[in-house]
Amino acid sequence: MSRILSICVPVFNEKDNVSHVVQEVERVFADELSRYQLEIVFTDNASTDGTWEMIRELAKTKPHIRGYRFSRNFGYQNSIFAGLSMATGDAIIELDADLEDSPRVIPKFVKEWEAGYDVVYGVRSKRHEPWMMRSLFSLFYWLMNRISDIEIPRQAGDFRLIDRKVANMLTSLGERNLYLRGLVSYLGFKQKAVPYERDPRAAGQSKFNLLRYVIMGVDALTAFTKTPLRMIGLLGVVLFILSMALAANFFFGKIFHGVPVQGFTTLVVLILFLHSMTFIFLGVLGEYLSRVFDDAKNRPRAIIAESTHGGDFPRAL
Repeated sequence: MSRILSICVPVFNEKDNVSHVVQEVERVFADELSRYQLEIVFTDNASTDGTWEMIRELAKTKPHIRGYRFSRNFGYQNSIFAGLSMATGDAIIELDADLEDSPRVIPKFVKEWEAGYDVVYGVRSKRHEPWMMRSLFSLFYWLMNRISDIEIPRQAGDFRLIDRKVANMLTSLGERNLYLRGLVSYLGFKQKAVPYERDPRAAGQSKFNLLRYVIMGVDALTAFTKTPLRMIGLLGVVLFILSMALAANFFFGKIFHGVPVQGFTTLVVLILFLHSMTFIFLGVLGEYLSRVFDDAKNRPRAIIAESTHGGDFPRAL
């Protein structure tokens, strides 16, 4: 019996792209991967534009398509996690519905998997975002790898192939604030990069804006590095030394040179500065504490309300 390759496609209001991504994936499998059975798993984040209805219609005539609809929008990373949890393939490939990551790269992933690699991830050699966004992405990856406890591949997204055993390990982890790129690196196993050029979005508008990228970046930093917490203590020591030096300067100036201690403006600036640092520190602590709070509640990452093929639903993941 031939092995199964699962293509997991997280969607949210992607009605114009659903049938297109199915056609592109089916074409790649017919041309280059016919030795494998194809499974396409859609995880719908409670779309409101008819995306779910289109997935259901496609599933009626294409038995290799399975769709799962969430009870509400649980976010992009949780949608990918749900796809990994519901896929049945010997290897699983995450593919966004916008087709910026082309299905034509999938055979390259499979080739490396057949050669013995457990994780094969795409590295974007060309992107179509504005120059400012590309610069921010590069800065983030540089910063992340400077202070993180693990090495996260630069310019790599969630377009990857993972072996079944890696998927089983990944879905067994208990974290609630997911940053899957980091978790895949954390797990280890044999990993291989495959460079590729991103295509322009097939249709529609991106659901990610700068704020969402910032939130994902905060999730990454708080999940894989304790450096911000350590910097609080370090900066506290530096501020203490500076304050002692400033106090000594005022003291000796007054005692030996008769210089009056003045500076209402200086005092106000220092107070405002210290208060601002205090609130920044509280914010950093709050970010870490909120993640502990989420994990302690042990709420599901996503709730599947229905599927295209029946079954025991709703189900919590």
